[in-house]
Amino acid sequence: MVEERHVSFPVLVDRASDLARVLGFRIVPSGFFVDSEGIVRYRHVHDFDVADPRVRWNLERFLAGEATQPPDSEGTMDPGALERFAEGFALYADGQEEEAIAVWRAALDLDPDNFVIRSQIWAAEHPEHFWPAVDREWQELQLLKEGYDKPLP
Repeated sequence: MVEERHVSFPVLVDRASDLARVLGFRIVPSGFFVDSEGIVRYRHVHDFDVADPRVRWNLERFLAGEATQPPDSEGTMDPGALERFAEGFALYADGQEEEAIAVWRAALDLDPDNFVIRSQIWAAEHPEHFWPAVDREWQELQLLKEGYDKPLP
């Protein structure tokens, strides 16, 4: 996708979930403003969008060297789920799709509110709902089918 869309900025694929472990998020897109010393100054983990006025306000303050709203502390991933998620990616990269999905399901059992893991399972099983565009309506129906009874992210 990066090549096809001629993306001109650096793109990181975090197959081992190292960033999720360090920054603590369970859904994408998530956004973080990290200063030059590696300190997270702002964290937005639900539907991050730079067009959101709250995000823009914090971004402008961050870039000006001013204080932002305190980083959100909700939504960190379960460490065991992170380990399983990374394990699943290694299997998937090795062509073991069924085994990877089984490991991801075990990770989801550890952290059922984790939409990074849930979305990865769905993308592997139903790629047509993720490419060329993410089908949000399908995801919402899928959550209902799976018995997810909490507010949607």
